[in-house]
Amino acid sequence: MCHKCKKKQKSTKKFWIQKLPKVLCLHLKRFHWTAYLRNKVDTYVEFPLRGLDMKCYLLEPENSGPESCLYDLAAVVVHHGSGVGSGHYTAYATHEGRWFHFNDSTVTVTDEETVGKAKAYILFYVERQARAGSDKL
Repeated sequence: MCHKCKKKQKSTKKFWIQKLPKVLCLHLKRFHWTAYLRNKVDTYVEFPLRGLDMKCYLLEPENSGPESCLYDLAAVVVHHGSGVGSGHYTAYATHEGRWFHFNDSTVTVTDEETVGKAKAYILFYVERQARAGSDKL
């Protein structure tokens, strides 16, 4: 519904970001809810490990200031299982240039290729400048 002419018409809903955060958390909607069912959406979603450019999502990209609009992946949360009420969560995280897989009390070294193939549930990105200048995020 158009708020000016009060008529129904096709529209596009857009959200803009006024100021980018140091840490960007993207929560992928992995569950589909209907009146009677809750189903897991198991579709693979491609995501960049480096160089996620958020400039096009800014309200005023030309006034974005000196802070970086580029983000690098810092961690990924993965849900294993078929349902909303069951399953298991694991995570991948990077530290000092190496990737690690966290599964309960077990931590193993892994590689970028494995991380990139994960069926992500939550993605944590760190602003490129912030990451280069500080380990305390």
